Amino acid sequence: MRCLYCGLLQDEPVGVKACAHCGGELAFEGAPPAHSYVRAWMALDQVQAPADQIVERHLIVTLETPTEVPAEEAAPTAAGREPLAFVAVLDVSGSMRGPKMDAAKEAVRQAMRRLRGGDIFSLVTFSSHVQTVLPPAVVDSRLQREVEQALQALSATGSTALCGGLEAGLAAAAQCRQETNLVLLLSDGQANVGETDLEMIGTRAFAARTQGITTSTLGVGTDYNEALMVEIATQGGGRFYHVLQAHQIAPYVAGELGEMSALAALGAWLKLALPAGAGLRPFSSAYVVRDDGTVYVGDIPVDTHLEVVLRLLLPPQEAGARLRLEGVLAYRSPGGRTLETPLNVVTLRYAPAAQFSRCDGAVRPVVERVVEQMRASGVLSSVRAAALHGQTAAEERSRISLAELRDYASLLGSERAEELAQEGRQLFAAMAAAPSQAKATVREAFRSQRGGKDLEQ
Repeated sequence: MRCLYCGLLQDEPVGVKACAHCGGELAFEGAPPAHSYVRAWMALDQVQAPADQIVERHLIVTLETPTEVPAEEAAPTAAGREPLAFVAVLDVSGSMRGPKMDAAKEAVRQAMRRLRGGDIFSLVTFSSHVQTVLPPAVVDSRLQREVEQALQALSATGSTALCGGLEAGLAAAAQCRQETNLVLLLSDGQANVGETDLEMIGTRAFAARTQGITTSTLGVGTDYNEALMVEIATQGGGRFYHVLQAHQIAPYVAGELGEMSALAALGAWLKLALPAGAGLRPFSSAYVVRDDGTVYVGDIPVDTHLEVVLRLLLPPQEAGARLRLEGVLAYRSPGGRTLETPLNVVTLRYAPAAQFSRCDGAVRPVVERVVEQMRASGVLSSVRAAALHGQTAAEERSRISLAELRDYASLLGSERAEELAQEGRQLFAAMAAAPSQAKATVREAFRSQRGGKDLEQ
């Protein structure tokens, strides 16, 4: 049974009709629509509110895709999908010399083995200069020979014109757009030629995203700018990966291409039915949120679990009022049909302000999950502040994030709030002490908000 207030699913205790987490009403969950195969449900972090006040609540929308798309919803092709376009953008600066360069070449070879006849492939490299080594071309035996010849000729030298490489990769993807378009940028160093501003580079990826091009990034080692790589992936609607060793490069490049080759939902979006006067705010920049209650999620691979956390600003209601929230997930199947999964109802009930205390109606399992997302947001905002404004700004951003986390976590009690704040302080201290720890932590924070798998085989 699912609670009509907090939205949590639970077994029905014998003789009990109230939710074990919030006391709300339980109802049997109806069967999922026969035509939709992506699961989606909502959970509310606090189901009570003081009357006659504007309140903020957090909503978690969980999305789960199956391990494979039903046969009737697959594209009518031998591969079960439409042709895709893949652009590999490789850093070939001097720091890539040796095992990393060899591994990057092997990564392209493995990626080519994942591509099917009819797919589009292009190769861009950047060092002090940018070169479109192989313009977009249809994958066939001739192209495979050309790719091998091009890889053998590559050598690592020079500086890092990362923005130029990204621009060339996006331009290549725009030349032969398919249903799915992936630009994957790999680098082990700092952008130091051409445009280096994080926000300006991110706008390139965002502009391409609006044209149906996804950009993902792979950072190698401990010397690259993780804030920049996260910015590109976030603005580009893709994923960010971090690896320490050269031998990890090939599995991650091939794995990210595999993810985009096996999409369960294309162009997914949420539509929430908001009451008049309500506002919806993004919890992170991973998803685009509109004032009308629309949340753009994007493409979702098979076998994926996503948590989309949203901030709700709700208008004042009179005592005794009950505010219902509902919505729908819509997406396109690989076969081209638009499908919908209705979201369960969650409910906020209003009590007289004099009778309401801070923790009334807090749903502990949901609050704990929001805290995890707050910690992830704090990590990402801290490294972004460092990249834009320096270490002092990062420390201030960390301090603010910890204060916000502790305040919110007080819904779990003062002792638990202090425990979580201390864990946060230790996390930021570890990041400041070790670059490799910082990059691994940023990767996990990004994964919490945008998803992604451990692709090393």
